[in-house]
Amino acid sequence: MNNQKPISDSGKYWQDHLISWEASAYFKEGQENANWWDRLSTTFRGDAMYVRMNTALELVQPHISGKTVLDVGCASGRFAFQMVQAGAQKVFGTDISNEALELAQKRGAELGMQDKLNFSALDVVQPNTPLPQVDLVTALGVIEYFDAAAMTAFLGNLRTTYFLLDFPDYGRKKEFPTWILRQVYIRVNRLPGVFLYSLEEFAKLAEPFGFKNLRVIKQNNFYYVTNLPE
Repeated sequence: MNNQKPISDSGKYWQDHLISWEASAYFKEGQENANWWDRLSTTFRGDAMYVRMNTALELVQPHISGKTVLDVGCASGRFAFQMVQAGAQKVFGTDISNEALELAQKRGAELGMQDKLNFSALDVVQPNTPLPQVDLVTALGVIEYFDAAAMTAFLGNLRTTYFLLDFPDYGRKKEFPTWILRQVYIRVNRLPGVFLYSLEEFAKLAEPFGFKNLRVIKQNNFYYVTNLPE
C-alpha cells in the first residue's frame, strides 16, 4: 500500500472512524467493531448500504467485463470484490484508512483475487494525487463529503473517461425524517460536513475536466451520477 498523510478534514475524520461506520453499515457480518452511536444508526439505516452497493453493481456490470476500475472509498473491499467477480480485469481500491485497506488485502487474498486487486491509501482531494489510469471510477458514500474545492481537486485527479458515483443530491433534503436524522448524526459525530449538489452544480465542476453527458440515475431509492453509455 502507498501511504500518504491526509490533509483534508474529512480524510482525517474517516481515517479514525471508518472501521466503526463500516461495521455498523454492513451489520450482517457482525457489529463488534461499531461504536454505540453507529450501532444505533443501523436501526434507522437498516440494510440500505447493501441495497446501494448491489444497485451500483447492477449499473456497472454491463460495462466492466475485461476493464480496469478504480473504487474510491473502497474501505475493506466489498464492492471491489464484487466487481472482480463480475468480470473486471483489475480493480484498484483507494481509501484513507490503512486499517480498512489491510482488511481488504487480507480478504482479497482469502478469496484468491490478489492478482486482480491493488489497494492504496490516498487522500483523493489533495491536488495532484497520483491515481491510476482506468476505464471506470466508482465511489459509494464518498463525494457528499467534498466541498466545492475538494470536489474540484478530486475530479481533476481522475484519470478515466467514465464514472459512476453515489450521488445524494440536494433534493434529498426534502426526505423526512432521513435528512433530519442525518443532521443529528453529523453533529454528534463531529463530521466536517455534508455537501449536496444538484446535477447542474456538479456538472459545472466536472465539465472543465472533460466529463460531459452527465445524468442522474435513481434506482431502488438511491441516486447515482454517471456518464456511462446508456
